[in-house]
Amino acid sequence: MKMMFRRYCVAFTVAAVFSLTACAPRMTVTALGADKAELAFEAGFSRATEQTLKSIMGAVAGGANTDAPLVTADDMSAIMRRAGLQDVTASAEGTNVATRGTIPRVSQSALAAAGILGLSQNSLTLTLGSAQLQALYALLDEETQAYFDLLMIPALSDETLSPAEYAELLASVYGPALAKELTESPCVITLAAPNGKKTSTARLTLGELLTLTAERRWSVNW
Repeated sequence: MKMMFRRYCVAFTVAAVFSLTACAPRMTVTALGADKAELAFEAGFSRATEQTLKSIMGAVAGGANTDAPLVTADDMSAIMRRAGLQDVTASAEGTNVATRGTIPRVSQSALAAAGILGLSQNSLTLTLGSAQLQALYALLDEETQAYFDLLMIPALSDETLSPAEYAELLASVYGPALAKELTESPCVITLAAPNGKKTSTARLTLGELLTLTAERRWSVNW
């Protein structure tokens, strides 16, 4: 039961971490040249979200102890390594988390195969849509997929919902406070050229991300 609780914690954190409000969630992908890139992520949990998620996890895991941290550095490292990243570092202090790792061969990575990340001699591109999110979902084991299903993510089921409609759905199950954070919290995505020559930053809400149907593409050229 303890292991089940920890697996649930890791799985739920992958999606829920984007809703954190103490520190704006930020993902940065930096081209390093020679088909190599670095991915970094940081965010900070709001106390209200942390307590709500722990309550949900405790119920699902049959009353498992929820005194442990919601996410640890080991959890974040495991997530990055499953995505194929190397030289991974991670930290978790209080309700703040950060992780970083390198993609040694972008063209041969799972992210490239899923159509998410592309790197050429003079450009870096990130693409997200329902197909890309479903490809990431397919990389997970069945138990972890089952936990993600608890979030009822429209982009994973090809259901067409607006962010507001998705918020209503979440609110009916988990309450309005968590639904608001999971759909209205801002996400910042930055793409950087080698040596910091140029950057491109995109901002969208988590609700917009999780209800994507058509692809959205961001890029930086140098």
